[in-house]
Amino acid sequence: MKLIRNGMTAAALLAAACWLAGCGSSEPGADKVTGSVVITVTADGAPVTQGSVNLANPATGEGGGGSLDETGTVTIDRVAVGEYTVTILPPEADPVPPAPGQAPPPNPDDGTIPARYRSTDTSPLKAKVEEGENSFSFALEE
Repeated sequence: MKLIRNGMTAAALLAAACWLAGCGSSEPGADKVTGSVVITVTADGAPVTQGSVNLANPATGEGGGGSLDETGTVTIDRVAVGEYTVTILPPEADPVPPAPGQAPPPNPDDGTIPARYRSTDTSPLKAKVEEGENSFSFALEE
């Protein structure tokens, strides 16, 4: 009986230690300081309404991203604080080929997003994310 009681006490102490240390957190990176990011993208003065925005931190490997909306804006929550390279990607083409005899759908990549903004190696766009709310506006130029 004494062995069972000691085992139960050890299990209770282990559970309490895990709880205090944050063991079992269901969300990766829950212990990191984060900020929310709102990014607006324009080209020739008009919002870029199709495509996606990606953030990549080369030092930590962290990132985030989302799709542009009809106002040329994307909101990304819970981005770890740090310095990011921003890339803008055109929408992907429909992976389903057209039925025989049908014309293919128009290519969603209309050239609005110049090639240099599509790669972390060539994109000049940078964002320093700080705790709290962050807002960035990028005007794409040829």
